[in-house]
Amino acid sequence: MKKILLLSILFFLSVTFTKAQTTLSTAVDFTVTDTHGNPHNLFSILNSGKYVCIDFFFTTCGACIATCPYYKETFTNFGCNTQDVYFISVDLGNTNSEVDAYETAYLGGSSGYPAVSGTDGGGDAVVSSYGITAFPTYILIAPNKAVVEQDMWGASGITSAADFDTYFTAHSLSHKACLSGITEETLANSISVFPNPAIENLIIETSNNEKVNAVKVYDVLGKILIDQKLDNSERIELNVNSLDKGIYYIEVTTQSGKAIKKFNKQ
Repeated sequence: MKKILLLSILFFLSVTFTKAQTTLSTAVDFTVTDTHGNPHNLFSILNSGKYVCIDFFFTTCGACIATCPYYKETFTNFGCNTQDVYFISVDLGNTNSEVDAYETAYLGGSSGYPAVSGTDGGGDAVVSSYGITAFPTYILIAPNKAVVEQDMWGASGITSAADFDTYFTAHSLSHKACLSGITEETLANSISVFPNPAIENLIIETSNNEKVNAVKVYDVLGKILIDQKLDNSERIELNVNSLDKGIYYIEVTTQSGKAIKKFNKQ
């Protein structure tokens, strides 16, 4: 049975809960960092035309452990984040190492989709902003930022990947193959952003013949501060002198896709 996690200073208490697990009808933007250090901005993903499916979990949750293999299977069934749906898991209250250990124990290693820990990756703040109190909670967000499924959990819970299909097909989403070629991780590895920290200018360089078509700079709340179209260059110099001191994320668009890098402005 699905569990509720009631936050307290001293302990977590699980109780039965049956209502929708987020009351939001419109998504709240966030930028988080997965356990491998890669940042992910929700609105950037939605603006690319993808649906976003979020798994809210914590590492000792029995129902999460039981159903996470079905979520991973669904991630594969719907294209491994290369097609119409982008999958991500958001943890509450655990560290990167604890989330990695969870995936190793219950998913046979890395899940394939980004996993965000609560304490190290920013998951705790996302759980709070979405009002999640029951775990696991699986939600689906449309590209127009509407939360179209507040809780994909039927009367019998999630007992197979087919249970997710029922919700996805209601939004004209169908099984698609995982596209081969460059992945988000390898694309990110082909892009260098320096100096970091930056003072006046930020250099973006690519390898593997990647050409930069556009860049966007976001603050930690997901607000776009710089948005520039470019002419397919392998090296660009971006003036960031107008930015206040702090942490920012730069989204680099190439002919192969998009990658987000983090930098510090001093």
